[in-house]
Amino acid sequence: MSTRHTVTDMSATSDRAAPRRGRGRPRGTGTGQTRERIVAAAAELFAERGFHATPMTSIAEAAGLSQTGLLHHFPAKEELLAAVLEQRDLRDLETLASTHDHLPRGWEVWDDMVRLVGLNSEREGFVRLFTSLAGEAVDPSHPGHGWLGAHHSAAVESLAHALREAARDGKADEDIPAEQLARQAVALMDGLQLQWLMRPDEVDMAADFASWVETVRLRWGT
Repeated sequence: MSTRHTVTDMSATSDRAAPRRGRGRPRGTGTGQTRERIVAAAAELFAERGFHATPMTSIAEAAGLSQTGLLHHFPAKEELLAAVLEQRDLRDLETLASTHDHLPRGWEVWDDMVRLVGLNSEREGFVRLFTSLAGEAVDPSHPGHGWLGAHHSAAVESLAHALREAARDGKADEDIPAEQLARQAVALMDGLQLQWLMRPDEVDMAADFASWVETVRLRWGT
């Protein structure tokens, strides 16, 4: 998962440059805005009721659409769930980026992952959504399969890249097995989430992940 993101400043766009709305067309009904409204409604309902217990009709109603209108944007509920999780990824990146006045590098990226696990420990509904999708989306025919693969690949690549940066900066052993450790980190995060959901009073996934990262740093840091 990359911590790089781009912010587009819309304040410089003049009113005259804005596209005209069609006669009788309500504000906030552009395709992008409609999708955002759907995803926001779905995220709230999924977290409140759970993925399987939330019918598409309820999401359509919450988003102010007909079911046909909803299906035009998201033909399957699994695709909508993937969009919810993708949006959460983007918001997580923005949250983590706000803690820095520079682009995180090396071990800082791993420290950000520790903070992310801490954030997840405060939002059970989101963690349940992710684990639900992950368990089903390993099937190549599942609508969320592509998203899940991209999500894990991006996380592994970001963490491995950070370790290679640390090695180039002289802050990690040059022989550090970056890809292997990155894969282990992602697997540990997913596994701890499952254990935490099963035994929330016994498992402190934030502390456990932080402890593992510190062990990696002690072993491979310089």
